[in-house]
Amino acid sequence: MDWFADNFFAPLIVALLVAAFVAYAGRGKLREFRRSIQSRNAPPATGEKFTVLVADLDNDPRAIRTKHVLDALRGQPGIDVFEHGKVLRIEEIGTVADNEASAHRRGREWLTERNADVLVHGSVRETGAKTVLRLSFLARQESAGERPYALVDTTLELPAEFGADLGTVVYMLALTSVAPAAEKEGHFIADLMRPVIGKVERFANAPPDWLDTGQQYLVRNAFAIAAARLGEQAGEAEWLEAGARCFRANLSKTNRTTNPDGWAAAQNNLGTALNALGEQESGTARLEEAVAAFRAALEEYTRERVPLDWAIAKNNLGAALSILGTRESGAARLEEAVAACRDALEERKRERVPLDWAMTQNNLGNALSILGERESGTVRLAEAVAAYRAALEERTRERIPLGWATTQNNLGAALSALGRRESGTARLEEAVVAFRAALEEYTRERMPLRWAATQNNLGTALRILGERESGKARLEEAVAAYRSALEERTRERVPLNWATTQNNLGTALEILGERESGAARLAETVAAYRAALAVFEAAGASYFVEGTTRNLERAEGLLAARQRGESESE
Repeated sequence: MDWFADNFFAPLIVALLVAAFVAYAGRGKLREFRRSIQSRNAPPATGEKFTVLVADLDNDPRAIRTKHVLDALRGQPGIDVFEHGKVLRIEEIGTVADNEASAHRRGREWLTERNADVLVHGSVRETGAKTVLRLSFLARQESAGERPYALVDTTLELPAEFGADLGTVVYMLALTSVAPAAEKEGHFIADLMRPVIGKVERFANAPPDWLDTGQQYLVRNAFAIAAARLGEQAGEAEWLEAGARCFRANLSKTNRTTNPDGWAAAQNNLGTALNALGEQESGTARLEEAVAAFRAALEEYTRERVPLDWAIAKNNLGAALSILGTRESGAARLEEAVAACRDALEERKRERVPLDWAMTQNNLGNALSILGERESGTVRLAEAVAAYRAALEERTRERIPLGWATTQNNLGAALSALGRRESGTARLEEAVVAFRAALEEYTRERMPLRWAATQNNLGTALRILGERESGKARLEEAVAAYRSALEERTRERVPLNWATTQNNLGTALEILGERESGAARLAETVAAYRAALAVFEAAGASYFVEGTTRNLERAEGLLAARQRGESESE
């Protein structure tokens, strides 16, 4: 009897339990359960490539539509794609915001478990005779603060049997959902975008009629963000121009009255692209446009209604005003920049949005650092250093490598400025360490202009150290760093930056020239200052014109005296 019970009743009970489960949950639930177990047992991604995790779509019991999404993404270059086997459902009990936040936390747990960068999730909807997929994109990094562009609603609706063009759009949306500062070696979004961005540009410029207005906006926005990021990282202004054009198109097609948030997002995005363009150009027209766009966005992004969106636009306004302020002799724009960043920090609390807080601390440091360089004391510079060090508490290399490198570079610049005003060399040595740390992430191949900017800053710290030493080794290192920077900072590409580095090169050559007996270094010095001054004058950059004019006059005097001495000794 015991044998019979063990060999008959036990299996029967198991079979009845399975049957009850199927009856209760349905075949779709059982299939989802089986797929989730298989997914859970799968190893995590290696992290060597950008990795997309695809959740099962809701209302897709046989996972046919999910497989179509997987196949579309697996056909894209340079990424790993994995299926998760579970549906990311948003519960219907409680508030919408709380339910979405809970689902996003669960999705990010999946991303962490599988070591993936972005999750694609959504549902299948039957609308009349059509089957539509609604896809959303969730980045592993929780904060949006490292992303100056506004994505608005990233839910894409597309036909169930979408083709290759829309597959590329899905890929682009997955890429642009990741904050730029969170990129790391092997995950540079610009590298992944380049092979496909032309296809998406054609689709964005002439979207099919069956995409409604909101979906056309989303596709253009995705392309514009991708183009702008490619332009910023690769230093290619034509992609920034293309992004700005698409942002303008979205702005022109968005009704401010019926869609104030979409209109404000378009203004914010346009301002961000124009700011990046203005930073590369010698004039100030683009920067003025960027400031106007951010101020327009703030008319709809009010603090009372959407405090975090208001803070994003305030932060971006502060960044644009800082760049404008560097090109003017007065301090008004820089003071405005400080005020804008401090406004943003009233909503961007560290406890609430740590990376947003860190980004604005970094931007606040930028404005304070420039102000500090123009003042005789060290209070502002010390405040800038404190702001950068605070930012680095959240902007760690492991978490957001490019954001970490940006702040390391900025910290180095502030330490250099402080070091100039102090008798010791400790601050300057710290600055050199910070710049060399930044260069570990800012590679010339992937981020040529940022690499060049950091080489320029490294040259300045080495030059000041060299002034305080009797030998020439540090000064020669400084000259080499400046010359390296000029290989990417060309006059055609970034004229003002080229002129700044020419001026800095002239200063290092001048010190070397004074320590040497011949006139060759001083002649090089004069040539460098003249080249810089021509660009500063053409750009109307009054602050730089004043300083470089003084440098040139002094160097010409030294050269003339050296040449007289040589002729008299002959």
